[in-house]
Amino acid sequence: MMTPHISHYNPEPQYLRDLLEKAGLTQRKAAETIGVSERSFRDYLNGNHKSKAPYPVQFALESLAQISV
Repeated sequence: MMTPHISHYNPEPQYLRDLLEKAGLTQRKAAETIGVSERSFRDYLNGNHKSKAPYPVQFALESLAQISV
């Protein structure tokens, strides 16, 4: 089981895309599962968001990737 800790924060788009691929989910399904808008999620993955993906989004993706592996 993963334990969240802010010291593991890595909002880099490539890291998030790698997690998404590992989880085996579409952007739409991941955004829906995590509870963020599709547009915001897409922006996080493309690095086009005003702010970087918040740590809870990263942790949720990490958790989904771990479950799917």
